[in-house]
Amino acid sequence: MLGFLTGAALFGLTYQQVFPQIEKLAKVGSVVIPDLWNLSPYLTVLAFGLISLLLFYLIDRAGMQRKKKLEP
Repeated sequence: MLGFLTGAALFGLTYQQVFPQIEKLAKVGSVVIPDLWNLSPYLTVLAFGLISLLLFYLIDRAGMQRKKKLEP
């Protein structure tokens, strides 16, 4: 909890100095990922879908799913 409060305080104190530089770098307007990467929207959806399926498969194979509660 102390870390959250410290981070919030630092963010609040440095916002006026830090935000303008970040905004200059990241100001691209209202764009979507397919426009940024010059791809078809359908290809982008397909790619993210396949990446999601791959990650779910890898999580299943690694055994990282939630463990079942043991009955007392």
